[in-house]
Amino acid sequence: MKTKLILAFPVVKRLHWHECCAFYCEPRPNIMRKILISLLLLTTFISCDKSELGNLEYAETIEGGCFLEKGSSLKNDPFIKPDTLTYSITNDSLNIFVGFNATCCSEFSSSSSVKADSILIKILTTQLGMCNCICYYTYNFKFSGTGNSYKYHVSVDDDLHFTGVIKR
Repeated sequence: MKTKLILAFPVVKRLHWHECCAFYCEPRPNIMRKILISLLLLTTFISCDKSELGNLEYAETIEGGCFLEKGSSLKNDPFIKPDTLTYSITNDSLNIFVGFNATCCSEFSSSSSVKADSILIKILTTQLGMCNCICYYTYNFKFSGTGNSYKYHVSVDDDLHFTGVIKR
């Protein structure tokens, strides 16, 4: 009797390339859930961190000049006022007051701008005074609009700097 040898090979279905990739790249439910939760938390933290920018705009500058009577001087005054910056908020307006000591008879120019959440103010000497005294010069910068928080940077001749944060 003759026996037939039958070899049994498993039937292998040929897979296309996209089926192979789908097999190896198939998302697993737990991994997708973790990724989704991580993205949601990240989005929440980013959105909570942003502060709302307002619509603050520069309105005007009021120059106070030298706060001395003619012929008087702060040079020998024991109560010389310190260089100061103060601000006040009323309804939808912001006033920034700057006071600084400088040589009498000087002339100054000023500029102000609002960029995103920052207020930039520069006061520069245009003509140095030749008088033999010290004056306390004042400037009041007025802004209109709203906003929760602003950073400010005020410089006087690149020698005197005021920085800080204004919060409503």
